Amino acid sequence: MYLLFAVSMYGQSATAGQPDAVPILLKADLPTYPPVWRTAHLSGTVVVLVKVKDGRVVQTEVKSGESHLQVPTVENLKTWQFEGTVNDQFTVTYNYKISGDPTDEPTNPKVEMLPSLDVTISARPVKPICMDCGAPPMKVLPPK
Repeated sequence: MYLLFAVSMYGQSATAGQPDAVPILLKADLPTYPPVWRTAHLSGTVVVLVKVKDGRVVQTEVKSGESHLQVPTVENLKTWQFEGTVNDQFTVTYNYKISGDPTDEPTNPKVEMLPSLDVTISARPVKPICMDCGAPPMKVLPPK
C-alpha cells in the first residue's frame, strides 16, 4: 500500500545547504504499528538520520529509540521517494503512541505526517480478552 503526498509546504525547498530546508515527499508506503507493541499497549519513539540521493533513501542511521520499533521504522523510510534532484540528509522522528478509548475490536491506526517529515502513528487500545471469565478457580495439588 502506498501513500501519495501532494503536500504544499510553504517556503520549503529541496536545496541542500539551506538551514531547515525539508524536501517534499512524493510517495511512501503507509507505516504500520507493530502488532505486538499495539497489543501490549506500548508506545515509543525512533529518531533516524536519513540520507537521500537522486530522490531515493540510500542510507539510514538510527540515532535513538526503542529497539523493537527500529526495524519497522527503517523499513518504512526505505520506501520514501522524493523528486529526483533531492540529494540531502535530515533527521526524522517516528512517534508510536497508544491513545483514545479502548475498543472491543482492533481499528486502523491514525498516521500523521508533519511538514517537518516527522511521523506520528496513533492506535486505540484494544480491551483485553478474558479467556476464563466465570470459570471456577483451578485447584493446585500439593507436590507428591
